[in-house]
Amino acid sequence: MTTTFVQNHAFFKDLAALLTGELLLPDDAAYEQARQLWNGKVKTQPAAIVRCLTVQDVIHTVRWTRAHGLPLSVRGGGDDCAGRALSEHGVTIDLSQMRAVTIDLDACTAHVQGGATASDLMEAAQKYGLATATGNCSTVGMAGLTLGGGYGPLIGAYGLAADNLLSAQVVTADGQLVTANAEEHPDLLWGLRGGGGNFGIVVSLEYRLHPLTTVLSGMLLYPLDQARAVLRHFNEFIATAPDELTIPSGFIQTPEGLTVFCLLPTYCGPLEAGEQVLAPLRTFGNLLVDQVQSVTYNDLIHQWDVNAPKGRHYYTQTQSLKGLQAETIEALIEQGLPFSSPFSFMTAHHFHGAASRVGVSETAFALRQDHLMFELVAAWEPQSPDEQKHIEWSQNISQALAPYAFKGGYINLLDQEEQERVPLAFGSNYQRLLDLKRTYDPDDVFHSTMGHLAA
Repeated sequence: MTTTFVQNHAFFKDLAALLTGELLLPDDAAYEQARQLWNGKVKTQPAAIVRCLTVQDVIHTVRWTRAHGLPLSVRGGGDDCAGRALSEHGVTIDLSQMRAVTIDLDACTAHVQGGATASDLMEAAQKYGLATATGNCSTVGMAGLTLGGGYGPLIGAYGLAADNLLSAQVVTADGQLVTANAEEHPDLLWGLRGGGGNFGIVVSLEYRLHPLTTVLSGMLLYPLDQARAVLRHFNEFIATAPDELTIPSGFIQTPEGLTVFCLLPTYCGPLEAGEQVLAPLRTFGNLLVDQVQSVTYNDLIHQWDVNAPKGRHYYTQTQSLKGLQAETIEALIEQGLPFSSPFSFMTAHHFHGAASRVGVSETAFALRQDHLMFELVAAWEPQSPDEQKHIEWSQNISQALAPYAFKGGYINLLDQEEQERVPLAFGSNYQRLLDLKRTYDPDDVFHSTMGHLAA
């Protein structure tokens, strides 16, 4: 039950006295900047934002918030499109100041705090010639990415981000700090590997690292009139792609206003062999641009950031397809083009290789067969008067693909209004997740975090 209260400093005085970090209320100068998420469309106004500096800050805030009956939400990187990092009139635990990364060379692991981004992790790991599976963008928080699964450019070789999670420290709904690993609370570790942010607040994570410095990657751009043919060739090519090669693809608009089809191959094996593996991609059509070159993995994940800057308005839909067929290719082109905005884009994440060889029941993430996960992103500037037009554009493509898609969807991209897709996304793992929820959060304290799950 939510308590009615007056939004002033006196109400939060006892909480503020417990903290090492900063307590921000709506009338504080720094509040609005702290409230801003990646998606500028999100206007949720928490009653308070607690910028935690220590695990003890998190524990104090959980206990105080629960004692006062207020809603609780958690912000890591702040990139969740649906805005679940904030709760209206609730308390937001903001981990964005807790971003330290420690590399253990003997164990070949990285320990990161709950607010660390992919950039934080990779800048530390690359000094030692190491990397792990991240998302495609540098700004995405590692905790949120991992809790949903974590697609990225190394998925074929190293699996999802969740597959590389070895342990985590979690503050539970009753304010206790527990460690989840193979020996302690292994059931919780299982749920954290793709089960969503439903069980507690992840304040630190340990990842497996892999020897990797340079990859072969870059955009291949094809004219729109060749998209159908290139998509057919691409669909055949990925069926036999080696683990070292993962190929996100999609439709984007260039800065010059030209809508194009793009492939973004990333090869993480020996570069000379990679050139031979990638050679067929250059024969699919008449390339407009070939930017493939050797690049550090850290630089690679920074390249996409410019396409989805913080503060723009976003609305995302998602569907996952076993592959492409004539009907789905037509749906993408006929329903998706032209874009409702020059900033919108459609991206297909390539799931295969190591990620597909993990058993369905080994982690909470259940879709373990080769597929393409489509991210259908409507994006527009804040001053645009046509918000509904952009939203409907994304919804229309999703609806056109739905008859050919796997049931459910990628939980990190599901909208708040798509709760009915969550059980389908987890499939045979859903009942086990419900049992885990009842064990670690029976009062459904963390219902506002990524991947809602009924208690």
